[in-house]
Amino acid sequence: MLELNNLHVDIGNLKIIQGVSLEVKSGEVVSLMGANGAGKTTLMRAISGLGHITGGKIEFEGEDITHWTSEKIVESGLIQVPEGRQLFSLMTVRENLEIGAHTKRAREKLRDNLEYVYTLFPELKEMSTQAAGNLSGGQQQMVAIGRGIMADPKLLILDEPSIGLSPIMTQKVLKAVIEIHIKGVAVLIAEQNIHDVLKIANHAYVLEQGMIRASGSAKEMAANSDIKAMYLGL
Repeated sequence: MLELNNLHVDIGNLKIIQGVSLEVKSGEVVSLMGANGAGKTTLMRAISGLGHITGGKIEFEGEDITHWTSEKIVESGLIQVPEGRQLFSLMTVRENLEIGAHTKRAREKLRDNLEYVYTLFPELKEMSTQAAGNLSGGQQQMVAIGRGIMADPKLLILDEPSIGLSPIMTQKVLKAVIEIHIKGVAVLIAEQNIHDVLKIANHAYVLEQGMIRASGSAKEMAANSDIKAMYLGL
């Protein structure tokens, strides 16, 4: 579904992503692990058409999207929920959600996807007329994920969705990821809560200094002593 082949991404004169190759198959949950500064966000932004790609190739559903605009990538069904939520704080919850359905393909499913978001996060229906800026961090993250769903994704990229959230809210977010996956949406997730993410992922990659240092099934990675010591504190 999504395939990166020897991808290189620069920021200014800095070579951030250096020869990354990875794959997300249809219907999979893939975990991208790495310490802060490893290049996870840069990589995810590049996949979404928001990075300076200097080499390699990105394919989505068999098409070369390496140099597509971010708008065209979104229209194709590759959707990212960025770190930090990036909501419109003065707009209502519903307005923020509906912004996610701005492409023609998504607008055709706006009503069904909005109902699905409210099923996934019932609190948002109750708060639909409240300004997004008045919500708690966890509630705002629900809106951000909901906005991603409103774009009708085939593949959803989640960049640190539980950062700054309480343990209870983190579990709620990860439960939503499971539900999204069950519905048939592939997921690429960078997440600090590695222990729980590896329980729901099919495959995992470790990114270090802009390069893939290890990869394997989630079960293999969870059992790897080096990975456990580095990321799980075991």
